[in-house]
Amino acid sequence: MEVPVGFAAKLWSFISFLPFFISLFILGLLKGMIICPVVLAAVTIGNSAVAIGLWPAHFIWTYFCVAKSKRLDWILRILVLLSLPMPLILWPVFAIIGSVIGGFGYGFFAPLIATFEAVGENVTDKCYHCFSDGCYSTVEGSCTVVRDFTDFCFHSYFSYMDELIAEVHQDEKPIQIKLWRVPGCLLVCVVAIPVDVLLITAVALWKSPYMLFQGWKRLFEDLTGREGPFLETVCVPFAGLAILLWPLAVLGAVLAAFLSSFLLALYSGVIVHQEDSVRMGLAYAVAVISLFDEYANDLLYLTEGSCFPRPQYRRSTNPSKGLEKRMSLDSKNDREGLRSSRLASQGSKTLKQAIQRYTPVQVWDWLFKSCEVNGKIMLREGLINSKDIQDCMIKGNCKKLGVKLPVWSVLQCLVTSAKSDSPGLIICDGPSGIDKIKLAEG
Repeated sequence: MEVPVGFAAKLWSFISFLPFFISLFILGLLKGMIICPVVLAAVTIGNSAVAIGLWPAHFIWTYFCVAKSKRLDWILRILVLLSLPMPLILWPVFAIIGSVIGGFGYGFFAPLIATFEAVGENVTDKCYHCFSDGCYSTVEGSCTVVRDFTDFCFHSYFSYMDELIAEVHQDEKPIQIKLWRVPGCLLVCVVAIPVDVLLITAVALWKSPYMLFQGWKRLFEDLTGREGPFLETVCVPFAGLAILLWPLAVLGAVLAAFLSSFLLALYSGVIVHQEDSVRMGLAYAVAVISLFDEYANDLLYLTEGSCFPRPQYRRSTNPSKGLEKRMSLDSKNDREGLRSSRLASQGSKTLKQAIQRYTPVQVWDWLFKSCEVNGKIMLREGLINSKDIQDCMIKGNCKKLGVKLPVWSVLQCLVTSAKSDSPGLIICDGPSGIDKIKLAEG
């Protein structure tokens, strides 16, 4: 099936695709409604029985191992023993709630997705597999989920506890906690939790419409233009399914941000203990909002930076600009240039620069850029043509682009390094290939 070209061809491809997609979607929904109760009952009853049945052993053995462990200082052991009842009592409740949610999601969506997978190119007798796939395999998978949960609760848990009470080496120091810092940690946590949870959730909600509509826009473009994840014919039915399920992905991202905000806020207590300063803990509670906002901008390809303040919360780091607000207000040309290169690495400075300092990442980044530059040169000189690119993208025949082009780029790097008599490989990092030279020593 060729990729449609032109508005009329894309419109006709979309219209002719609708009946096919709707039929598969309705069939998948019916299969999900039939299989879901069985899977939900199996997962919920099985996991709940395991969690409740082993709860007395988990409760007693956890207290015994913590009290006996020599890896924890005596003050930390007392604090852990005093704080254990609440999580141990809530453990069966969370296990049951998680089993209900997981069983429902798996039992409903697994048959739905299997219905679309049944129309793949390598599947024979597609009509039969559209009805049969995802029924027995989903029920069997639910039994596997219960078995894995049982293995975790019965084998893995006791293995972790054995490590906790194992003998420590003579040169190994137990984990210590300074008791006089605990009130400050608790105070900062009490202040940070409502502030961070509220503001981080607000940031996630504020950016969720952009994530929703930009995701829909990209999925519709891939569906009509047959690009991205829907390049192959077999992947086209998943385009409509992804468009319908994309709001659930956005909702899951917002929910994940809400849940992670509690952990980010509680980490302010760790900062207080490590730095022995309540002020540093409060500074972290403020700075983590800016960090979350900047990473969210990075993931959504928005303007880098954050409008929230980021005070310094570590004594060992270099002095920063403190409470100075970094407003990413670029000019119109900069914004247009950013939009045109969103698929490139244009993320936040903190995350991207930390990743780019890692040598293997530098080498891979150089290889991709080198292949891009050499590919343009070879295309201009006629060594490759549009037919080679089309064969690689559509048919998967990538001998020239997937093998010869990277080999040619590496060969040029080796020749350049040999001529320069350097102790390592010279790689060029820049849009022109000669702006900045780095040395990747072997």
